[in-house]
Amino acid sequence: MADTLEDVLDRAREGIDRSEALGEAQVAVLEAALSLVRASGERLAQSPSERAELLREALASVRAATVATGIAVTRAHRSPVVAAQLPGLLPGTPAVRI
Repeated sequence: MADTLEDVLDRAREGIDRSEALGEAQVAVLEAALSLVRASGERLAQSPSERAELLREALASVRAATVATGIAVTRAHRSPVVAAQLPGLLPGTPAVRI
């Protein structure tokens, strides 16, 4: 599974514009997923420090994705064009609760 995620992450890094917050969030989520899959590997059962490092990396990626997504939402509220692409984010409409 890690190999598949690595391939997807490589393609995402090549094809996603990370200068935009939404693109950065997408890549960060994939990085977190890869770290979590690697941390669950059986060979790491004998190396708690390596597992802990991968879990820290996953947490850092999730934090980055959270910040980038927050920025993307803020920008969507400011831009009617972008907001039109996100349900519930049009000016004057209630936000969608997840």
